[in-house]
Amino acid sequence: MKQIDLFHPRVFRDQDWAEGYYKRNRKSIEKVGQRLARLLKSMGFTEGTILDVGCGFATVPIEIAKAFPKAKITGIDLGEPLLKIGRKLIKNNGLENQIVLLNGDAQNLQYDDSSFDLVINSFLIHIVEDPIQMLNEIERVAKPEGIILITDLRRGFLAYIIKKFRTAHTLEEATGLLGKSKISYGRFASGPFWWDYIVDNTTMGKL
Repeated sequence: MKQIDLFHPRVFRDQDWAEGYYKRNRKSIEKVGQRLARLLKSMGFTEGTILDVGCGFATVPIEIAKAFPKAKITGIDLGEPLLKIGRKLIKNNGLENQIVLLNGDAQNLQYDDSSFDLVINSFLIHIVEDPIQMLNEIERVAKPEGIILITDLRRGFLAYIIKKFRTAHTLEEATGLLGKSKISYGRFASGPFWWDYIVDNTTMGKL
């Protein structure tokens, strides 16, 4: 099955649309955040500076913050309506001292090289115009001894049933994109509707 074009905007600028997107996806993305937190615990991560590239309504940063109370998290996204929802959720969870959300472009990160211990990127590879440029930026701002976690939808058999999966990449296509980028060597993990790319350059277990 061929990949189809997105049926929603690349950048969410309409508040009503963003609210609907949040209501439809909050539970599933919450589970993703919990899954990534468990993965980080298994890797020995305990604290550090974190950048969530394309944080949306901040459900993933919130779950990471709950699991790692000493971590400091910056989330960036171009969708101000999503950030508005995220800031409210952060306040409701009492995490204002741990998470900050800023308007920022995933393809042009306004941070110095080697700035973050951990960089997270969720469900954005198939959305941005230039995923290779975004991957290069993620690699640039991650510390050489740090961790990169990338996850996205997978276009597989579920694409025959659920339309949104038709907009994603196959595992083979994702591998090709990563191979063309400057991203560090890592490993893939995948499920029926998702894939992860994990770079662990920490002293706890370099891949």
